[in-house]
Amino acid sequence: MSETVNGLTERQGIYLLSHSVGLPLPNAERAAAKAFWTPWETGNGDIWQHWLGTIEAFRAELALLLNSNIGNICPQSSLSSAVGKVIYSLDLAADKKVILLSEEDFPSIAFALQKGVSSGYTLKFIDAGADTSDMTIWRSQMTEDVGLVLVTHVQSNNGRQLPVQQITDLARSRQILSLVDVAQSVGILPINLAQWQADFVVGSCVKWIGGGPGAAFLWVDSPMIEHCQPQSVGWFSHQDPFEFDIHHFRYADDALRFWGGTPTVYPFAVAANSVQAINAIGVNNIRQNNLELSDQIIQAVPSEALISPVQEDLRGGTLVLDFGRRQDAVMRRLINLNVHFDCRVKGMRLSPHTCNNEDQIGALIKCF
Repeated sequence: MSETVNGLTERQGIYLLSHSVGLPLPNAERAAAKAFWTPWETGNGDIWQHWLGTIEAFRAELALLLNSNIGNICPQSSLSSAVGKVIYSLDLAADKKVILLSEEDFPSIAFALQKGVSSGYTLKFIDAGADTSDMTIWRSQMTEDVGLVLVTHVQSNNGRQLPVQQITDLARSRQILSLVDVAQSVGILPINLAQWQADFVVGSCVKWIGGGPGAAFLWVDSPMIEHCQPQSVGWFSHQDPFEFDIHHFRYADDALRFWGGTPTVYPFAVAANSVQAINAIGVNNIRQNNLELSDQIIQAVPSEALISPVQEDLRGGTLVLDFGRRQDAVMRRLINLNVHFDCRVKGMRLSPHTCNNEDQIGALIKCF
């Protein structure tokens, strides 16, 4: 049984791991090789200008996907790197040094935030048992000493989607900066950064976008850019990277001030091609397919086995299931069917994407 929907890579079995590592496009290697190797093969043109054009294409496609402007987007090697640069670019007031986050946030980002403790920040965690889709939780936790709040659009352990715009609106009304993690939602949920009005957004292309590792990004709201002075800089953080005056550094006037030294290029060549494909299919169409296939699974499992929310507006693209004492037996049947999935502390994770169809989900359901 192979997966051939909407032009995504064929793969034997039933691939439901887009929440972890998304399938690459069939033309990924060819497209990336062309973007990366062409100037070497032809011997024509300036190599750096060609490569920067590839990265600009990535930024442009991402801006289209997120309803943003290219100048607000800075390529990054990873989410953790992006978060670290944000933390050390801020100068929060002495009475606003608390960073609010949830125990359900992705640990890698929390690790990066923890390093801010040495700069006088304190971390305050919302308990893992709290329903972070409930705005009452956020109103009670956003106290006067909070200067920055981390909001995970879709939490990876439970598949819960948070009301990001409500949270960022509340943060802004209380003069709290917001940092939103879209790693588990970009490419599967519609995202409109113009509406969210967050201060910072971080994400990557390795999951639902299928763009491979190494192509992460940082989005910075326009009014925030001029107030941020990143400490980790390099020649591509400069307004004119090719000025080459060792005595003169000037921050780029857009989000690229967060870039740093010599950038990687190949990962962004892969990712640009993938984001372009997502835009061509349409994220609304992708989400509709995800909902239809996920609903078939939901209807086939006992209600007590579903860890992720039932409601569409509270659910990300991933279903988290725990069959209790039958869990191991169900997982063995899935493995025998060559289903690609994983299991975390709260249950097995299944993520229907455009590489899946109803026949595959029908076969999957028979394992329950």
